[in-house]
Amino acid sequence: MNGFKLIVEAIRDLFWPLSPHWLFQKKYKSPAFAFIVHPRDVVDVYKKYPHFRILHPKIVEWFLYHFWPVVISEVTGLKSVESGMPIRGWVLSIPLTAKQMMTNRTKAVAMIRRSIKLAHCKGATIVGLGALTASITYRGKDVEDLVKRLDMGITSGVGYTAFNITEISLILLKRFRLNPADEVFAVVGAAGAIGSATIRFLLHKGIRRFVLIDLDRKHSRIEEIINKKLFPKASFYITAKLAETKRCRFIITATNAPEALIKSEHLSPGTIIIDDAQPSDIDPGVVMKRDDVLVIEGGVTEVNGISPNVSFGLKHDTDVFSCLAEVMVLAAFNRDHERSLDYANPEDIEDMGKNGNVLGFSRAELQNFQKVYSEKDLDNFYKNYLENK
Repeated sequence: MNGFKLIVEAIRDLFWPLSPHWLFQKKYKSPAFAFIVHPRDVVDVYKKYPHFRILHPKIVEWFLYHFWPVVISEVTGLKSVESGMPIRGWVLSIPLTAKQMMTNRTKAVAMIRRSIKLAHCKGATIVGLGALTASITYRGKDVEDLVKRLDMGITSGVGYTAFNITEISLILLKRFRLNPADEVFAVVGAAGAIGSATIRFLLHKGIRRFVLIDLDRKHSRIEEIINKKLFPKASFYITAKLAETKRCRFIITATNAPEALIKSEHLSPGTIIIDDAQPSDIDPGVVMKRDDVLVIEGGVTEVNGISPNVSFGLKHDTDVFSCLAEVMVLAAFNRDHERSLDYANPEDIEDMGKNGNVLGFSRAELQNFQKVYSEKDLDNFYKNYLENK
């Protein structure tokens, strides 16, 4: 029965965006939101649709390439701050994997545009771009015309994600008795939206030593981000060499690479990694074999009382990625027609975090795909790799 229902819903999602919007589009009294994701790889597809396991991955990839965006869940439990009325929300997925998106950007953008039309048909008044959908559309710029025409809001989730990454960093600095002025922070993917917003917010919070890593052609963009006049005592080293991470205590990763970049040879004992990339920038072997390295999933928010009704591969049902939390915040505060694609102002990032607190959102437990870090784990890490080092 479930399989039949999935087929019926997929057929609906194929034709719905093609129908006249006045004929079938749903409308609600309160704001409504949609969040767009994609499978990281074929394994994600097998988890959602187990019957595909009988097929070879290459066949599944071919099928995905010729499929269309679908609604994969309804988010329940969010309420308007002003009226207390329930707010409808959905998670939509384009069918392309991360690798397929990076190798055929034109196709990926077309799929994202189609998913926005589907969200509009569902009644969404604001859409959030998750995982690679933000970077592949140049922070939403490639879909901004469509969003304006449909009179919708849009967010790339940068603000809440930068807030979460910085919050984790400051908590660990305090937890491990490290002096913020002494520690070097590497940001891998520094020219990107999340990387640049995080740099600005870390500077706002007192971090002063940075190694900023990105492709050579993006270094001019990094130069625009860092305001040396505003922070004359801050030091910035811009490079394309991943090996420079070896001299950094903290590493923040936020690239759009379809495969892991950070290997064991890039890391010194006592390194703390906050990985915000989807798919991950960290080689799984680092998590499984390096007890002397702390690897934390960045951009994860706990949203008590709200259920996304879909697994994001996180440790708790109420754990969601911060880019989803951001579109929830905007909808709950009736900011559903905002177009928040870039966060150059640290005060806006701070405001996003405070609004999340009003909704009861908080930093999720420190985790990665293998485990949740307990207080004992953190104590042992400090004693073995940081204390008196």
